[in-house]
Amino acid sequence: MDVVVIVQNRVGINFKKEQMILSKQDYRKYVKSDEEAFNISTKGLRFKVVFYLKCYFYSERYILLSYLKVLRKLEYLYNVRNKNIYDKFLYIYYFRKIRKKSINLQINIPINTLKEGALILHIGTIVINDGARIGKNCILQPGVIIGQKDLKENVPVIGDNVYFGPGAMVIGKVNIGNNVIIAPNTVVIKDVANNCVVSGVPAKVIKQDGLKVSYN
Repeated sequence: MDVVVIVQNRVGINFKKEQMILSKQDYRKYVKSDEEAFNISTKGLRFKVVFYLKCYFYSERYILLSYLKVLRKLEYLYNVRNKNIYDKFLYIYYFRKIRKKSINLQINIPINTLKEGALILHIGTIVINDGARIGKNCILQPGVIIGQKDLKENVPVIGDNVYFGPGAMVIGKVNIGNNVIIAPNTVVIKDVANNCVVSGVPAKVIKQDGLKVSYN
């Protein structure tokens, strides 16, 4: 029996499409969680100055965090502060800013797709469908594609603490549980349960709950 089919029935993740930042407190929480994931602080004037200098002199880690900071600001403006003409102009400013950063970094992460604590390890192509949902503390490597198959609603829903190796792809109406490792160049087209390591094209579970999975 195919282990992946068994795994498919054990996934309990079902996020609804939702606005993730619903208040200023949420916005601050998301920014703080992202900073902790990158192990970078911007609290206080000294740390802010260091942050902007590192971005200016092209420190990769700081530039990637800067991208996420603009994304979080855009989410906050779109979800919460969309009431008057000033807010709309501010939204347009940050929208143009994220577009420019997306083109320069080759990273396309739409708003309200990525929960807090996200970590992007290196600059390189990352494409996420605007209908996908990814949980807390995900780690993204270059070459990751998370996309739809056929109909717009056929998009992935991904749990917390998921690592995406370089070149990993998740395509279609797929549920991925918590604490999952997706190995480099893996193509996931079926559900994956919690606490799994998957690899291959198409993906197969090679380890679950710390134990190797054998296929006879």
